[in-house]
Amino acid sequence: MRILRSAVLATFALLLAPAFAHADPPPIFTQEEQCDTTRALVDNIRASKPDATPEEIADAFVNYMDSMGAYNRVPQAKESDRQVTLTNIERCGLA
Repeated sequence: MRILRSAVLATFALLLAPAFAHADPPPIFTQEEQCDTTRALVDNIRASKPDATPEEIADAFVNYMDSMGAYNRVPQAKESDRQVTLTNIERCGLA
């Protein structure tokens, strides 16, 4: 559970960075870093549910973050995070 929490929190940091950007600043994380973090999330979820679809993985991520209070002040970020997670899963070849 501790590994899952660490992976989820790291992914959360990667995913929310673009949501709060006001212009087009240079990326905070490289594509490789984003893929590594997304891979950790996917691997952790698939460790307990090997047949998890990308949608189920994205839902698990945002539901966990929501349970931790991550979206209390920015509810629209939940769907944004879900879409970013799905995009990263596909872009990184993790589907």
